[in-house]
Amino acid sequence: MTSRGFVRGAMVLGVAAILSKLLGSIYTILLQNLIGDSGMGIYQMAYPIYATLLIISTAGFPVAVSKFVSEHTALGDYQGAHKIYRVSLLLLSIVGFMAMVVLYVGADFFAKISGDPRAVYAIRAISPALFIVPAMSSVRGYFQGWQMMNPTAISQVVEQLVRVLTILIGAYVVLSFGFGDSIAAAAAAFGAVSGGLAGLAVMGFFLWHYRRLAGFDQVAKPSNGQTPRLTTMSIVKRLVYYAIPVSLGALIVPLISNVDALTVTNLLKGHGMAQSLATREFGILTGRAFKLMMFPAALASAIGAALMPSVSEAFALRATRDTAARVLMGLRIIVFFSLPAAVGLFLLAKPIDITLFKDAAGYHSIQIIGIATFFSALQIALAASLQGIGAVYLPVRSLAVGTLLKIALNLALVPPFGIDGAAMATVVSYAVASILNLVSLSRLLHLRLSVNDYLLKPAIATIPMGAFVFAVSSQWQRLALHLEQRLSAAGVTVISVFIGVLVYMIMLVLLGALRENEVAAVPKVGQTLVRTFRRMGLFAR
Repeated sequence: MTSRGFVRGAMVLGVAAILSKLLGSIYTILLQNLIGDSGMGIYQMAYPIYATLLIISTAGFPVAVSKFVSEHTALGDYQGAHKIYRVSLLLLSIVGFMAMVVLYVGADFFAKISGDPRAVYAIRAISPALFIVPAMSSVRGYFQGWQMMNPTAISQVVEQLVRVLTILIGAYVVLSFGFGDSIAAAAAAFGAVSGGLAGLAVMGFFLWHYRRLAGFDQVAKPSNGQTPRLTTMSIVKRLVYYAIPVSLGALIVPLISNVDALTVTNLLKGHGMAQSLATREFGILTGRAFKLMMFPAALASAIGAALMPSVSEAFALRATRDTAARVLMGLRIIVFFSLPAAVGLFLLAKPIDITLFKDAAGYHSIQIIGIATFFSALQIALAASLQGIGAVYLPVRSLAVGTLLKIALNLALVPPFGIDGAAMATVVSYAVASILNLVSLSRLLHLRLSVNDYLLKPAIATIPMGAFVFAVSSQWQRLALHLEQRLSAAGVTVISVFIGVLVYMIMLVLLGALRENEVAAVPKVGQTLVRTFRRMGLFAR
């Protein structure tokens, strides 16, 4: 994949990830109003169990499929790539079916250990998704291996849209017929099933569509002899060997959040805080600060999904310089968006907090977590690069070290600093994981990182951006527009973000940090921007 193609793929998946997260945030607020705190609690008991089983059973397989398909297509072994897809689809369908049966049959047990037996209906309602989603993930991995990101992006948005509609309409209809909140929660949980079916249907359409095109029909061509003939068992072994560490890495990320669930409230209570206040503080940390961290992380994950097969392709061709160049391109993009995002979240924490959550009770924690977004995004891209070159256990090791550090720092920082201490611990844990991954990647690929290109120029561009954002937010308060507090906070947030993005992009171009081929790769408007910037003399000739 060329750098232009990689940027396009990353942006397509990034836009889809942001849209999906926005839809997810909207439905959470509306569902809370529909089914109340009790119904929401029951729903939240079912969903984490499903998500955990999904990670354990399938998380690493789409990544493995993407990697191996990209390697075989790079070598011209289209028949091998297609066989990897077929075996993975069968394997994931079997594993998904087993996981579905375990969740459905064990629903009573899972509901009891979750703390409310009424959650059994929601757990059973969501269980079929464990059969549907893995199959869909296998097809997504296949397309990503061919470095075709549009099918995945479209299916993600359709899946989330249908899921959200099912959740809201289902809960409303159930309640209107007089059923209780436990049945309403079950109707909402079924959204994962309907969304999965919609996403799978979209992927099935793309499989049919591209099979008819000349480029994709190459899967029917035999191996060119450069790669050994693949047996079903050898494919299964490769997929499992690669998928297990990726799944472990995916599990460790929620573990960092679960560290707070197990320690923060108890540490606050142990330090003399009342139960109700400790629970409220924990809700502010997880429901506000960490929720805002999801958006940069989603975009970083999208970039990682586009980066991994691109790196795998170059690595399979033994093109060491090209592999390093693609890794560095991915890191540039990550730094370019995560650094200003971190600064913007730090500066606008208070109005964002008021806009989304009615008051500014959590803005200190949001400021600290803003810093963590930079390291979290960097860690995701570095992990994807390591997976692309086959070093699948190194990201697991880095995240394990980060998790242990998170536990130790929570114990040390939460008693004196409260939830701000937990936020500080999160920053350090992701920073350490990022540094460990960067050191490993630099050693394996002999990367030559230019501090000027990869950090200094984005940092210099971020300074005037931050100054403008700070000035706008300060002047807004002095205008005394007599608006309602939440409306005023929303206004200053939107205006500051718009001006900040504009100033940052102009500074990047003026500093020569954006290359012409990178701007040209922006979908739809890339060529127009290039022509405009050329007329302005902003690109060096």
